[in-house]
Amino acid sequence: MAATKPKPVDALSVEDKLMDGHYDRVLADFEAQLEEAAATLRRAYEAMKAENTLRS
Repeated sequence: MAATKPKPVDALSVEDKLMDGHYDRVLADFEAQLEEAAATLRRAYEAMKAENTLRS
């Protein structure tokens, strides 16, 4: 089975995305998702602690 060659990166499109803030928006979306997940875990932890069912 022959390995496929990776497609070359179009430097212009990467530069365009960098200049127009695309990567900043992607990072902001990721950070928001991460914060939402962390908040969910904190709520679950607090709920388990309140029920005294937290196991180590």
